This record gives sequence, structure tokens and C-alpha cells, in this order.
Amino acid sequence: MLFVRVACVLLFAIGLPAQLQQSAPAPAAPAVLSYRIAGVVVNSLTGQPIAAASVAIGPTANQNGGISKAVTTGADGRFAFGGLTRGKYALMATARGFAMQSFEHHDAYSTAIAVGPDLDSEHLVFRLEPDASIDGEVTDDNNDPVQNGRVRLYEKKVQDGQLKISSINETETDDQGHFRIGHLAQGTYYLAVAARPWYAQNDRSAFRRKPSSTDADIPAAQEAATLDVTYPLTFYPNSPDWAGASPIMLHPGERATADVVMHAVPALHLRLRIGASTNRGATFATGRGASPVVFQRIFDGYLESVFNSPVSNAEPGIAEIMGLAPGHYVIQMPASNATNDKNGSGAWFQEIDLAGDAELNAGDAPAFASISGSVFFQGETTVPRGLVLRLSNPTTDESFWGAISDKGQVTFNGDGVRAGRYTVSLGNNHGFFLSKLSATGARLIGRTLEITGASSVHIVAVATRGIGQVDGVALLDGQSFAGAMIVLVPRDSANNSPLFRRDQSDSDGTFTLPNVVPGQYTVVAIANGWDLEWGNPAALQPYLKRGEAVQVAGESKLQVKVQVQ
Repeated sequence: MLFVRVACVLLFAIGLPAQLQQSAPAPAAPAVLSYRIAGVVVNSLTGQPIAAASVAIGPTANQNGGISKAVTTGADGRFAFGGLTRGKYALMATARGFAMQSFEHHDAYSTAIAVGPDLDSEHLVFRLEPDASIDGEVTDDNNDPVQNGRVRLYEKKVQDGQLKISSINETETDDQGHFRIGHLAQGTYYLAVAARPWYAQNDRSAFRRKPSSTDADIPAAQEAATLDVTYPLTFYPNSPDWAGASPIMLHPGERATADVVMHAVPALHLRLRIGASTNRGATFATGRGASPVVFQRIFDGYLESVFNSPVSNAEPGIAEIMGLAPGHYVIQMPASNATNDKNGSGAWFQEIDLAGDAELNAGDAPAFASISGSVFFQGETTVPRGLVLRLSNPTTDESFWGAISDKGQVTFNGDGVRAGRYTVSLGNNHGFFLSKLSATGARLIGRTLEITGASSVHIVAVATRGIGQVDGVALLDGQSFAGAMIVLVPRDSANNSPLFRRDQSDSDGTFTLPNVVPGQYTVVAIANGWDLEWGNPAALQPYLKRGEAVQVAGESKLQVKVQVQ
């Protein structure tokens, strides 16, 4: 039908006899061409058609991501959308046992379907990946179920251009120790369980308060020691150390089993001398005093919050974190402004390898860095509302936010920014991007801020609307190529990660890289680059040589042709 409509229009344009044209009372309105998107939805594993799948399309120009049309596949898995105007459409599908997926998706990117003259949009094969899942049983030393255990799932994949492991999901074990995490995609996962023995009694304060001990107290103390136990954060299958964690290689449609056995160990106690100003008997959990926050450093830097270690404050000026297992911890104490605490106390943190009971003195612990800033919005008479200056630590997966006032001033909360490398960017940016940066009190390389200690850091930034745009087409052997990963690489890519832009080439090979900050870049197209650490200069280097260099200035919109590698 498409070719018939096109032929009729062409005949009308070039083939009507002169006498018929003269006899026409008025010029006919130009015919509006319409097109179709059609194809079949199949199981990516078996190739079998999927009946009753919901398929939807929406124009890519729709910024709200709305769905324009939706259909349900028949027994043969086929779908069709007719009456479409020329343009690009996002294509999505879902079915029972198949999560919502975009066509040829890779994380947040997919291939849009281009419709128009000389474009084939009617023979699509939409390969839906079936959901995968992980379930298992968590038991203790006696093979009894561990109830209410917090099961944490981590995924290893390229994030922000770097290969990292970070938390993506969480659930709890039921009264039988069972858990299930579903709707998972193919990937490499790790699993860990945090729990507290139901019988654990970690508070030693009652014995400390006794002025002297008697023979009658010895059995009670021995029993208390027997119950002063904890579970280490346990990685599948049975490791209390993340280095011993086994990866779970999950394939589409697979139901993996990950049983975990938890072994109770003697609990360690960490006493924090936080100053005489702390009120005796204050309960941290009620908010009447500053409460220490405990993180465990795993997977070469990622900070995992520790929830199963209660805190007591039975002695003046001393907080005690109970029920800790051996391991590497980061202890953070927020600033205290407790009721009746006239002096308060400053925030501090300490990293510690804990192998036995220990004590920390707040006076010996480093303070957090003090971060402030000023942001100037180029070409704007007022400061846009709702924007924040963001510091992101790619190693620990932490982000810190400072709200930008109506005068462009920024102040960060003082309870969190430690020494490290942080990427500086705008959050809730409303189309603004940082075009210039400078800093005092820390080393700034590109858009990477290196904080070395408890210094006072001030960031000065200029924000402009990122209105540059790079459009292009990916080519392989002279033909347009769909599904390539397109990367816009800034100069000094190691220190300018916020300037990267990415896209996936559409069915006609075209792509768009919007909101580009002025500067020099290289555009590369990679056929199978979705697992590539594109933020790693060493990994990108072989591709940059065959990329297309571009200079983006102001409001420029560039057109490029990029060879697929």
C-alpha cells in the first residue's frame, strides 16, 4: 500500500495531460503521505512469536515520552501501525514474563524507527528478552531460616563510562528465609545479605555500670558474651569478605538460585569519644543527639550502609557502636546541635580496619571539607530556580548537592564531603551546563575536583545554556548503520566526564547529540561498544583516531558523517 500511494502522488505530479490540468477548476491540495511501522515480536531466546504482547509507538520529538498508539499482537506475534507521518518513532513492547523494553535497547538508549520515502519500516523483528530472576534461601549455622534479612543485589556494568559494581535492588527474607528478586535483565550480579541474629544481645553497658563483680556475676557475664554475636555482611555463597563473592552470570529468562549461609561471629564494639557536651542517656535513634553513621567499604570503594549495628550512649560523652563484624568501616558523625547541648560538636569521620574492640577519639578524627560556591548564569537576568551544584564521587558512588540561591550562592551540608576526586556538574539543570570552572582550596582539573583534606573549598562556575548540537549519520561500507553506540568525546576526557554525550543510531543510521557545551570534541561510532568503558581514555584511544573531530561554538548545529568501527 505504501508504494501504491507514492506512485499515485508521483503520477499526479509529473504525468497528467495538459488538457486535464487546464480543465481543473482549482489546484488540488497536495496529498499527505502516510507510512507504516510493522513487524513481529519474538522471544529473543527461542525466536518464537509472542502473542498478546503490547506494542506502542511515540514520536521521538515528544519530550514527555507519551505513547501515541498501542496495539496487541495476534497469535503470530505481528503488529502494525498505519497512517504515520514522516519522522522518527520510539518503539516499545512488553508481555507477560517480559519487562517493558525499547527496540534494540542498551540501557537508556535504543534504536528509533525512521519512516519516510525509501525507508523500510515494515519488516521489523522485535526481540524481547524474557525476565530473569534470582531466588534463594538464607540459613544460619544450624540450618534454621534467617528471617527479615536484608538481601542486596549489586550489578557489574559500565556506568558513567566506567566499569563499576553498585547496588541496584533490595528485598527481605520471609519467615522461611526465602527471597526472590525478579524482572532482571541479562548481566553480571553479586548478592549479599545483612542480618542480625534474633537472639543477639550486644549491649554490655549493664556490666560496665556494676562497681564490682562477684562470683555470681561470672555465669551471667559468660552467657552475655555467648549472646554478644553478629552476622557479617555475607556475600553469596558464604563469604564475609567481598573479595570472596562469586558472580552470578544471569542470562535472559534464567531463574538462578543463590542460597546463602550466615555464620555468627563474636561482635566487636567501637567506642567513640565525642566530647563531654553529649548528654548522658541521650538515645541517638530518637534524634535528641547526633547519631554516628556507619558504612562498610566493599568492591574497591563502594560504600554500603550498615543497618544492623545498634548504638548506645550509656556513658557521658561516649557513643558505642555495637554488633560490628571484622571489616573496613567508615564512621561518620554529623554535627550535633542537640537540645540542651549549648556547645554542640563538629562533624567528623574516620576510616578504620576493625579486627577487635576499639576506641576512637573525635579530637583525633579528620573533619569534612567545607564546600561553598558561586554560579553565574551567562545571559540571564535572574538565577533559574531549583538548580543545584553537584559533586559526584565515582569510586564511592556518592553524590553531594548544594542548592543555588537566587543570588547564585551555594552552600553544601558539612556532613559528608571527604577527601577524594569529585566530578562537578549542575543538577536539575533546565538546559544549563557549566562552561567555566575555577576553585580555591582544592585542585581542579577540567571538571574534576581533587579534595585532599578538611580544607575550605570555594567553587566559582559560569553556567550557559548548552544549545550546541551535533547531528549525523553512522556509516559502514558506505551504508547507514543502525544500533551503533555514538559517543561525543571532549578534550581531556579523563577530567571532563559531564561533557560526554551519547546516543544510539536509529534505523536510518542517524543520531542526535544535543545540549553540547562549546568546545572541541571527537565523535566516534562503535558497532558493539555497549560494554566498552567509554569514560576510560585508554579504552577510547583506539577509536579516537578514526573519529570525526568537531568544534562546537555557541548555538551551532553541526552535521557529520562517522565511520562505524
